[in-house]
Amino acid sequence: MRDMKQRLDPHTIKTYRKMLGEDREAFIDGFLELHSNEQYQILRILDGKELEAVFALISPETFAPIFKWFSRRRQLKLYGIMAENYRIRMLERLATDDMRRFIEPMEEADQQEILSRLSPTKRRYMEELLQYDQHSAGSIMRKEFVRGAPEDDVNMMVEKLKTDTTTYEAVHFVYVVDDDQQLIGLVALRELLIADDSRKLKEIGDTSVHTVTVDMDQEQVAHIMQDYDIIAVPVVGADNELLGIITVDDIIDIMEFEATEDVGELTASRGTTDMDVSPFGAARKRAPWIMLLMGLGLITANVIGAFEETLESVVLLSFFIPLVMDAAGNTGTQSLAVMVRTISTGEYQKHGLWRTLGRELGAGVMVGTASGITIIILILVFYQELWLAFIVGISLLLTLSVATVIGTIMPIIISKLKIDPAVASGPFITTLNDIIGLFIYFSIATTLLQI
Repeated sequence: MRDMKQRLDPHTIKTYRKMLGEDREAFIDGFLELHSNEQYQILRILDGKELEAVFALISPETFAPIFKWFSRRRQLKLYGIMAENYRIRMLERLATDDMRRFIEPMEEADQQEILSRLSPTKRRYMEELLQYDQHSAGSIMRKEFVRGAPEDDVNMMVEKLKTDTTTYEAVHFVYVVDDDQQLIGLVALRELLIADDSRKLKEIGDTSVHTVTVDMDQEQVAHIMQDYDIIAVPVVGADNELLGIITVDDIIDIMEFEATEDVGELTASRGTTDMDVSPFGAARKRAPWIMLLMGLGLITANVIGAFEETLESVVLLSFFIPLVMDAAGNTGTQSLAVMVRTISTGEYQKHGLWRTLGRELGAGVMVGTASGITIIILILVFYQELWLAFIVGISLLLTLSVATVIGTIMPIIISKLKIDPAVASGPFITTLNDIIGLFIYFSIATTLLQI
């Protein structure tokens, strides 16, 4: 039994690369014992000639489970290296959901060229999947699943599973459907194995089945599977026709994708978190945000300019501008992160606007009070200026309280507009809170200095 490791160590990967060049028999013996992800870790460092050698050593059917681990950009390069017959045999073995992710971004002519070379069944499956909207349940489901009729007995179904070992990547359930392919129930593999051979599927099937509709958003599917601890969920059409299934490994990928997308939104770097994106591509996607934030930065400069007389009379006030701006931006970003997660997990809908807002405002007031008291003590110790300590302390209390409200309200407003709430990015919230924080700071200073 071999210990499972998260990743192969660099020395092992280099050893396999060396074996490929010097002892291909030893390479293939060890390579075939590895998990497909470990095989991917070895193949991703190889160049074109080395990959051609690998394709000569392993079958397309063996390579298909490895192919899905590569980024799409690398998949296209690998596809270009393969011989035509090798390509088609590999695609025939590739799970339908993985194949859709590969060909969906292609031009329609390229899609049709690939589809025309597939078997009739595989082509029909792919044409169906390509009809569904991206990120919907239909777009991520797979067509490879085990179905049976209510009158099928256990022995017949077990024999079917024994004889058909290549169609299904993983078998968790047998889905029981009627003559119209409408879902009736399911039988867990465990129940199938322990039941008497003569029993009918309708007798041992579970009819309380959680399903998702084909047009449901993939993130909502992920929440359903998480809430009910489901390892595979059937996808049905409007008339309850069983169209496919979504398995937990796909949900993990979706959750990673959604988290990455939210990080990109929160940092104004959406679409550039993938290291396969070129420097030019990353710059092209980030530049509009930076330019927008520069425009908002001019407002910050104008706020400071509007209180020029106050600054000239008390230059010491300028020392604490960065402190007020940073505190406001950081606090607002914290509330933003909390709200994006709360909205995406459905917690916001459960608690409602006022409870959510009250909680964040309460937290902001307490954080602001603690920060204000702390800065008052520090200013009194280092500057011995009571008026300055009072101005900065009160400003922090009010600024941090308002910042939490802004960080909470902005994602809600954007969500109501049917836009991803994460688009209220961290830099945007930070800049907005900078402006408001400075306005509060100088307004309090100007008012108190005039008294």
